[in-house]
Amino acid sequence: MTNFKKLVKYVKDHKWASILFEASIIVLVLVLFSWFQNRGTLAADGAMAPDFTLKSVAGKTIQLSELKGKKVLIYFFAPWCSICHMSGGNLNALRKARDNDELEILVIGLSYEFEGEIQDFANELELTMPVLYGNEQQMIDYKIKGFPTYFVIDNEGKVIHRSVGYSTELGMRLRT
Repeated sequence: MTNFKKLVKYVKDHKWASILFEASIIVLVLVLFSWFQNRGTLAADGAMAPDFTLKSVAGKTIQLSELKGKKVLIYFFAPWCSICHMSGGNLNALRKARDNDELEILVIGLSYEFEGEIQDFANELELTMPVLYGNEQQMIDYKIKGFPTYFVIDNEGKVIHRSVGYSTELGMRLRT
């Protein structure tokens, strides 16, 4: 009997081995899917995050480089993106769980036609953090390929994590 056949028989005969094998396959698929989604976006390799100065829906101007000394989560969204709408509650929950001195959260709208779309998104989700009007330059600088896209910037201004697609509150907590 070949080693592969012995392994298959062992997995079939032992329920815990079967569960472990299936869980391993699921984890592998999730890791491959995450890699596929993130390929092509700005690398989370410790390089400096591209700076920007953007206006918020509240009328304030925010410059990323002025936030050095704080960890920053940047959440790029499009107002037409249904996954972005589902993630909004997770951002609010993260904001409640993490002190503003510990983590700054910036929500940046991209791929919109009218500023009112960004304002409507912020109002609908009752976002409690700065919501900014982004532009094509952030799409280019951060190599945004899909929405939502998250970047975590460390207190020195370096990109330390990135993720594309839906993320749970727990996922965001773990990344930040």
